[in-house]
Amino acid sequence: MKKLFDKMTENIGLRIASVLIAGLLWIVIVNVSDPIAENVYSGVKVEILNAGEITDENMTYQILDNTDNISVTVVAKRSINDLLSKDNIRAYADMNDLNEADGTVKIHLETNKYNEKIESIRSKTEYLLVEIEPVQKKMLAITPVVNGEPSSGFITGDVVLDQNVVSIQGPESVISKIETATAEVSVTGMNNNISTTSSIRYYDAEGDQIEAGRITGNISAVSVNVEILATKTVPINFSTSGSPQSGYAVASVSSERSEVTIAGKIGVIAGINSINIPSSAIEVDGRSESFETEIDINKYLSDAVKLADSTDDGKTVVEVVIERMENDVLQIPKSNFTIKNIPDGQNVTIDTDEKTISVYVKGIPEVIDSVNVRQITGTINVGAYMSENELDVLEEGVISLPAQVIFPQGIELRGEQFTVRCKVENSSNAGQ
Repeated sequence: MKKLFDKMTENIGLRIASVLIAGLLWIVIVNVSDPIAENVYSGVKVEILNAGEITDENMTYQILDNTDNISVTVVAKRSINDLLSKDNIRAYADMNDLNEADGTVKIHLETNKYNEKIESIRSKTEYLLVEIEPVQKKMLAITPVVNGEPSSGFITGDVVLDQNVVSIQGPESVISKIETATAEVSVTGMNNNISTTSSIRYYDAEGDQIEAGRITGNISAVSVNVEILATKTVPINFSTSGSPQSGYAVASVSSERSEVTIAGKIGVIAGINSINIPSSAIEVDGRSESFETEIDINKYLSDAVKLADSTDDGKTVVEVVIERMENDVLQIPKSNFTIKNIPDGQNVTIDTDEKTISVYVKGIPEVIDSVNVRQITGTINVGAYMSENELDVLEEGVISLPAQVIFPQGIELRGEQFTVRCKVENSSNAGQ
């Protein structure tokens, strides 16, 4: 027995040293092949728990300094770290732990697997920084805003939104600054109607846009329909009604604007060549002095047409010049008179060898002096004369037939009727 014991304890120190060396060698081998390592996972989003503790009190919060987006360091064996990804890292902050004095909330870290095999998990960002303020609500009218210009010869017509009011809420510091809400659409280069969707934008009193990130609205966008209209410039024509006082005449009718640009659908304005102001709009009956009157052009546009310039009120001042008339005689070329509706079997000619016919007129001196008699025409309607006098046939010989003479404005016939001496012959006797 003693021999066995002696044999077992022989070189005991060497044996113990061998065991220790073997153990150390095993530890070294294990650590060399699977060492402890640190892995850094960036962009880990901090989960907010129990946010209702704030929002239920009609308050709102904002995370400051990007403290809800952190980098996390995990210390574990390399074999464990190799099995982890950012998706396995959980960072959360419970609003029940809010320190109202400094606006901080402790950030907790863990993994959803191998948690017990991790040496440590940490982040340089240990606290969530939170700003809390009251919630404010507001309702705003949505203003359509058109940017750019349509194609040449076109303008923007009516702009219609499918909704014109938005209800918003958010932090008081943001909502209190908002003055306007807009829906914007570009019409650059367009020549047809536009239907599109526009996101709602918010602006302060200075016209600076306010980012919508912290604004919650019942709607975020609206449908916008923009009418694109063709334009056309046309003259404005004026005329008068009634007769000035005896011995006076309208010398001229003029306006501060002689033309206007209208807008409408292409097919509509293509058929409009002028805007005619009816004579009933300018009454001169019994007047002996010049006057001015204001005309609203809009009244004389059809429902399918409008003024192209939205800032144009359509009003224009018309000046009517009335002057005393003087008597005069115009020598109208005989060839300017036309004889019509001559009965069958008869000839009717003007009975004069002169090349002109004297027409007694009264008118504005300046108009008479400037008139071109070659442009004044007259008509002798034989058929109308016979009908008025219940005649079936004209007797041969010389008779006076009424003639209608067309004068320019400012000249009129002196007397109620102008007649021309005419010679009547039966066809069988003509030339004898």
